[in-house]
Amino acid sequence: MGTDNETNPVLGFDLGTTFSALARWVDRKGPQIIQNRAGQDTTQSVVYYNPDNDEILVGQIAYNKGLMVPENMIVGVKRLMDDGNQKVMLGGKEFTPITLSSLILDKVYEDAKMKYPTGTFNSRGSVVTVPCYFKAHQMANTRKAAEMTDINCIGIIQEPIAASLSYALQICEDHFNKEFNQKILVFDLGGGTFDLTLFQLKHTEDTMFFEVLASSGDDRLGGMDFDSCLADVILEKSGVSLDGVEPKLFNKAQRNLLEQSTLAKIALSASQDYFVAVPFILPDVHIEVSITRKEFEKSIKHYFDKISKIIDKLWSSSNLKPSDIDRVIRVGGSSDIPCIKNLLDDILGAEKTWSNINPSTSVAEGAAMYAAYMDNKDFFDKKIVIRTRTSHALGLKTNGNRFKELIPANRQAPCTAKQVFTTVKDNVKKLEIAVYQGSGRDISENTHSLIGKIPIEKLPPKPAGEIDIVVMFSIDMAQRLSITAEVEGEKKSAVVDYA
Repeated sequence: MGTDNETNPVLGFDLGTTFSALARWVDRKGPQIIQNRAGQDTTQSVVYYNPDNDEILVGQIAYNKGLMVPENMIVGVKRLMDDGNQKVMLGGKEFTPITLSSLILDKVYEDAKMKYPTGTFNSRGSVVTVPCYFKAHQMANTRKAAEMTDINCIGIIQEPIAASLSYALQICEDHFNKEFNQKILVFDLGGGTFDLTLFQLKHTEDTMFFEVLASSGDDRLGGMDFDSCLADVILEKSGVSLDGVEPKLFNKAQRNLLEQSTLAKIALSASQDYFVAVPFILPDVHIEVSITRKEFEKSIKHYFDKISKIIDKLWSSSNLKPSDIDRVIRVGGSSDIPCIKNLLDDILGAEKTWSNINPSTSVAEGAAMYAAYMDNKDFFDKKIVIRTRTSHALGLKTNGNRFKELIPANRQAPCTAKQVFTTVKDNVKKLEIAVYQGSGRDISENTHSLIGKIPIEKLPPKPAGEIDIVVMFSIDMAQRLSITAEVEGEKKSAVVDYA
């Protein structure tokens, strides 16, 4: 059976911070982007709620509505996936990040379904992407959002892996039977997150083998931050202040300013200067000011330096140097910013940058390819093997709120770690195994890093130090973490997704 089916396809969803995309697999043609109903390759990851008629809007129309009533709109919900159950108020109605993410997925999917007669289009299997640097609970919350949407989610894939699949497909089409071995750096700088992932790609006559060598990044760094920096420059040059402005006017002014900042940022990638006009940013107040590329680059220097340090850190964690890299794949719209491109060229060489894949759609296309592989392992006439590594250290909370690392970051999966702990007080009747991930020695340093808790009850009364608590962590090939805690012959276990 072929993987392709006109109305019952396999799909790849790129659930982005600022824009999302959808691709399908077409036999003998590869992945193809499914445009939204407006004929665009990507859909803005924006949700708007209208309390007047209980209407929910997603995409460009939601963004346009939100410019008028910002308190009814949310942008960048992906940054809230640390806590999937937190309350997000839109127009007086309560939502969660998981629900909002599912609404974005549903919008992208519904636009695809509208191209066919009602009731005929149905995904046979879908894969949804997450940043490589997402923590376990962020990945699990993304899976919950996918499961809330009727897309038949069959898997989650990390965005750099998806982009690499898209790249590898191009190589295979040109050199299907040629054997090669490359080290590939995926530089993924999107609207809200930054992923840096180093791969080994081995291509043989019958196998496409991916091995993650190292990863790093920041899930709070992206184009949204650059927009805010540029907005500050525009305000400063115009002499307009929003200090003391009442909340409704402030929110509206800030949203209009950020919209123009985004347009200016994009324009400054092609031009050395740009004229910014924000009419009626406040009643009877207008902004008209010229911004240069140098001013923009100066405003984001803090983030530029942060990106440079993350790149430097990658070399030490991988025991490689820039000259070892064969190819650089730029992904995400912010990777097109000239100073970012120049940074990569200076470090790695302009001749290594691969640009025959679309940085805005390659993640969705790679996800569709992976969905096709999961649906039918023989679809590609090659075996696809993916070996990943832990992007964050895993451990548990010990006495004094300390973080005890069991599995370090950058450990190849599958892997297992076991350690024996004990009680620090006499006659403990119950205890709780609190599992965390992060890098700080204190739990307080590992913000939003609690994976879960395993309660152990009905312990026999014994002096401190006389009860053995055997904890074992196991990570499988699919990056699923299994935790087992054994105390006095009683076993407790849990399984969570870890990315």
